[in-house]
Amino acid sequence: MHLRPASGGEELYTWKKVTSSVIGIITGSPTVDNYGLMEIKNWTTGDVCYLDFKPRGWKASSAYQVTGRVVDGEGSTKWSIGGRWNDKIYARHTPGFEAQVSEQDPESAKTFIVWQSNPRPSGIPFNLTPFVITLNALTDGLEEFLPPTDTRLRPDQRAMEDGEYDLAATEKHRVEEKQRAKRREREIKGEEYQPKWFTRETHPITGESYWAHDGSYWKSRDAQDWSACEDIF
Repeated sequence: MHLRPASGGEELYTWKKVTSSVIGIITGSPTVDNYGLMEIKNWTTGDVCYLDFKPRGWKASSAYQVTGRVVDGEGSTKWSIGGRWNDKIYARHTPGFEAQVSEQDPESAKTFIVWQSNPRPSGIPFNLTPFVITLNALTDGLEEFLPPTDTRLRPDQRAMEDGEYDLAATEKHRVEEKQRAKRREREIKGEEYQPKWFTRETHPITGESYWAHDGSYWKSRDAQDWSACEDIF
């Protein structure tokens, strides 16, 4: 569950994630499948969006399907949703009732696209999306502002993106063994790991436990003092 604090006029949302699995590894054609129920709640208005990610079946036509609806604070349906989560998702205003919605919707004049995936760039391994590519990007001038524990500095991850798969496998094993050794060391000393930039808190509105940013990261970055970080790579 993720939270966005309701402050400064912002609205507070929470959502529950679906299950993700990788299929086709043995056949050499790995594909990610998402399935299960997702609930997105606006705690400011009481509106809730329910999405049902359908599990992949034997037929290709059954893949990536998602259906759902949006209800108001009193539980009355306001919108119906449908489509494919890897392509386009549609919505239609259906006050008081739920309907199937897709690009073949018989009332297509009332149906509109609420989300559409970007075209996949060519020549990129693993069929990554433009957004995913940016998550591990080290742009000019960025590295000097990053703590040494930032995942964009993880050597096996970088090697994998650069196509150096043997090096990536070797580095992955080395990094994981190094982190396991550190965990065993803490266990022997009876120490409990504590995140450096976050504290566990209970949200006053939802009652859910979540990790709240304590602001110390920005102080360390401004001072370029990363002494609080462990050597994990």
